[in-house]
Amino acid sequence: MPEQRTAFETLDQDGPLLGPLVRKAYRWYRDGVQTRLALRGEPALSIGQFEIFAQVDWDGTTIAELARRMGTTRQSAHQAVRELVQADLLEVGPDPSSGRSKLVRPTARAADRLRAAHEVLVELEGELAKRLGLDRVGQLREILGSDWGTPSQQDPG
Repeated sequence: MPEQRTAFETLDQDGPLLGPLVRKAYRWYRDGVQTRLALRGEPALSIGQFEIFAQVDWDGTTIAELARRMGTTRQSAHQAVRELVQADLLEVGPDPSSGRSKLVRPTARAADRLRAAHEVLVELEGELAKRLGLDRVGQLREILGSDWGTPSQQDPG
């Protein structure tokens, strides 16, 4: 059975666009992490929680910065943070550089979960290397890790 393509993907008859391919690869990793953590007895995270957890800095990140990194609204970021605070994976405290802002930080329980997630990511990269080859995975890492700069604001035509 041929792979199903979305309506957006079928607009380009020369082959798939990079954006959907990168998103598909991200989902492969995200789903792999979720599944393998569940097999280890770790509770699942929603997609929004997963995004927040992946973006928060150890020394703290503001809600506004988390929302920017995720490309979502502050309200959505607030909701996901609240859920992770209730799960004892994040804590919210004062921002020493601003009296109005709060910083979101991982808890000690989150550190354990992050270590488990790191182990799973290493396993997944090993699986990917077996499927695609170590050289290709290295090339992929190099390409994705390159500084792409900011998108041009000019019409390319």
